[in-house]
Amino acid sequence: MRLGQEIPMDSSPDGIKRIGDAARQAGIRIASVWASQPESQNPLNSRDAAVRARHLVTLHRAIDIAAGLDCGAILLVPGGLGGRRMNIGYMETWDLLSAELPKIIPYAAEKKVILTPEEVGNKFLTSPRDMRDFIDQFHSPYLQAHFDVGNIVQFGFPEDWILTLGPRIKRLHVKDYKFGGRGEPGRYVTLGEGDIDWPAVMAALVRVGYQGFVSPEIGGDPNDPDKINKVSRALDKILSLA
Repeated sequence: MRLGQEIPMDSSPDGIKRIGDAARQAGIRIASVWASQPESQNPLNSRDAAVRARHLVTLHRAIDIAAGLDCGAILLVPGGLGGRRMNIGYMETWDLLSAELPKIIPYAAEKKVILTPEEVGNKFLTSPRDMRDFIDQFHSPYLQAHFDVGNIVQFGFPEDWILTLGPRIKRLHVKDYKFGGRGEPGRYVTLGEGDIDWPAVMAALVRVGYQGFVSPEIGGDPNDPDKINKVSRALDKILSLA
C-alpha cells in the first residue's frame, strides 16, 4: 500500500489500527508499504542535508505506520541517479545512502519493520552483486532486499539475482516482461505471457528457501472486474512450477 496515497501520512494511530484490523478480519495481510510520493520529493541521495533529513523523517513515520498495520516491511526506493540526464553519480549515491540509513535502521529494528530497497529502474543497484554488497555493509536483519522479478530483466536474469541475494530477499514482486523485436520496445505484459523463465525463477526461489510473500505488482482495471481472479490463476500456475 502506498503511503501518501491509499494511506495518508498523517493518519492517526486509531485510523491505522482500523485499517490493520480490517485486513485481518478479511483474512488478508498487508505485505509492505511504500512512502512513494514523500520519498520522491525528498530523495535520500540529495546533496542537500536538509532534504535527506526530511526523507528520514518520512521513513520514521512510515515505520510507525507499518508497525501499526503489522505488515513488517517498507519498500525503499534508495535514490535515483536522474532521468535522461544524470543528476548525481552512482558512487556518490552509494556513499550518501551508506551514511544516512544507519540513522534510521535502529528505529526500524525497535519497531520490527524491515527496510527493503528495491531496484526500480532508477539506475542504482543494477547488479545482484551491488545489491548484495549494499545490504551486507549494514550488518542488520532490518535492512534487506525487496526483489521484483520483472524490473531487472532488461539488464539481468531474475534467477541469477535470486541465487545471489538468497536469504536477503524478504519481499517479492512478480510481473512479466516481453522483449521487443526489431523496432518494437519491450513492455510489461500479462503474467505468464512474457519472456521470463518462470521455471528457472521458481527453482531459484526453492533453492534459496524463500518462504515470504509473493505479490503480483499489477494494477486493477475498472473495465475488467475479473482481473484479480485472472492474476490469481496465472500466479497459481507459476507457483505450481516449484
